[in-house]
Amino acid sequence: KIIRSMFLLRLLIVAFIVSYVIWFFNTRIMGKSLSLYKVTSWVLVATVAIYIFLAVLSSLVEGF
Repeated sequence: KIIRSMFLLRLLIVAFIVSYVIWFFNTRIMGKSLSLYKVTSWVLVATVAIYIFLAVLSSLVEGF
């Protein structure tokens, strides 16, 4: 149970780092006006969607 929570915690940390890099690139280098909250929410939604897709695909391939 602890290992599963550590995996989710690591997933969240990576999602926040990726969202900060995307936000930093868009605001500082590209000059666009984006909020960090908006970028973080989209990255988290995409991360959860990919995680669910891979979990379903894994259960279909390995069987129930």
